[in-house]
Amino acid sequence: MGTFSSALDRPARTAAVIGTEDEAITVAGTVAEVFSFPAEGGAAAGTAEARLDLLSRSGLFGISVPTEHGGIDVSNTVLAEVCTVAASRSAALADVLAAHFVAVEQVRSHGSESQQGTVFSAVLAGGRLARASARRGGESVDALPLVASGLAWRLGGEALCTPCARHADWLLVPAHLDGGRSVGLLLTTRIDGLHYVANSCEPAKGGVQPAEHVLFKDVAIDGDALLHSAGEAHGVPRSLDLLLEAARRIGAARGGMRHLLDDETGDPIETGRLAARLAAAEAMAGEAGRAVDAAQIGLAGQHRTNAFLAAAAALAAAEDAANALRQAGTAPAGEASLSPHLAAILRESGRLRRDEHRRPPEEEG
Repeated sequence: MGTFSSALDRPARTAAVIGTEDEAITVAGTVAEVFSFPAEGGAAAGTAEARLDLLSRSGLFGISVPTEHGGIDVSNTVLAEVCTVAASRSAALADVLAAHFVAVEQVRSHGSESQQGTVFSAVLAGGRLARASARRGGESVDALPLVASGLAWRLGGEALCTPCARHADWLLVPAHLDGGRSVGLLLTTRIDGLHYVANSCEPAKGGVQPAEHVLFKDVAIDGDALLHSAGEAHGVPRSLDLLLEAARRIGAARGGMRHLLDDETGDPIETGRLAARLAAAEAMAGEAGRAVDAAQIGLAGQHRTNAFLAAAAALAAAEDAANALRQAGTAPAGEASLSPHLAAILRESGRLRRDEHRRPPEEEG
């Protein structure tokens, strides 16, 4: 088997067909409940392999496949919301989804017709892509070196990868050729010379999912495995990566807001202020998603620059909101620093949010 090919030794899978963007968000919520862990850090339902199989069969992996390859090509705003919904319940699920979606975008942006056809058809059937982050001497580096070997190359080194990367179908690895040119390597996850250090992908105590430590030992690489980027510092895949990182922060912040609203002794002003921060981050993520949409179809370099700037701003806002929710209750709400008018507005909005949170479902609408 070559370095780029279908995972021929895996059994055939059949994934559900998700037909609308609303359905994608609903399915993400359902799968997130399966992946979620109790607050005490107990085990989720089934094994990691069973949960990943459910995820593959859910159809979520195929929602960003372009329409010309049979997908529904959801907007990037919806892609971010899917990751947000996942992150609000399971950081590990959100990491798996975000890495997959960014890798799919790299194939879309830089893959050949043959690579796109092979990957997209597999993804629609439940195939999954994982991502690697290169390391040297225990420190992060931009890429692993490719050493020329006749008409092909050899790859060595180590990386930290998406959780449970061994159960993915392909692994996207950053590398550089002898001249320093950056490329992506799309490798099947069961090729000779690829070694997984850990023996299990079950989460550690508390539900934390560790990155997968992978070693590359003299892996033979042929030209079919290379993704040749356009050399853009602010290309669409990078902007999408930032957007989905922001989405995961927002998901964590939503989880924190849920806990804050469950506390009946919480301060309404603090609730209102934190809810406003979270809403601002969500709005910026939506704007960034629309900018990435424009960059995917726009020919001008300004589209890609705008997408990068919007995604970076969304990530900063999401980080701020997540940190504020994480620290909620550990410091005074700071009413004295607010104008009386704003304090009154935040108090009112905080009370409304608490009332809405406590309202039984049958009373809604």
